[in-house]
Amino acid sequence: MKLDIYRDDNLVIIRIIGRFDINEVHTFETAFMSQVESNPEAIAIKLKDCTYIDSSAIISFVRFMNLARKNKIDIVYYGLNDNIVRIFSISKLDTYLNVLSEEEFLEQYSRK
Repeated sequence: MKLDIYRDDNLVIIRIIGRFDINEVHTFETAFMSQVESNPEAIAIKLKDCTYIDSSAIISFVRFMNLARKNKIDIVYYGLNDNIVRIFSISKLDTYLNVLSEEEFLEQYSRK
């Protein structure tokens, strides 16, 4: 897994590239926590180039969604590819997390 992190004013985008499994949880958690500490208004997790997630990744997503809410930070997962859409659907994450298409994300979060 590779992480690309972009910050634009009060929006942080974390792009996950490759497989996000138990071996990568610590890397993701460290990156996410450092962004939470910078107190942005929103954190977006881009999953277009994420090829696979396992149950450890799912647990991280839920845990950090709860942490973001506690810190009054909007968190959104967007740009899911077909593999990730299926995993989110099977695990019911799509009903629990704020999931947007890439178009919806750009419409809601792009700078005017």
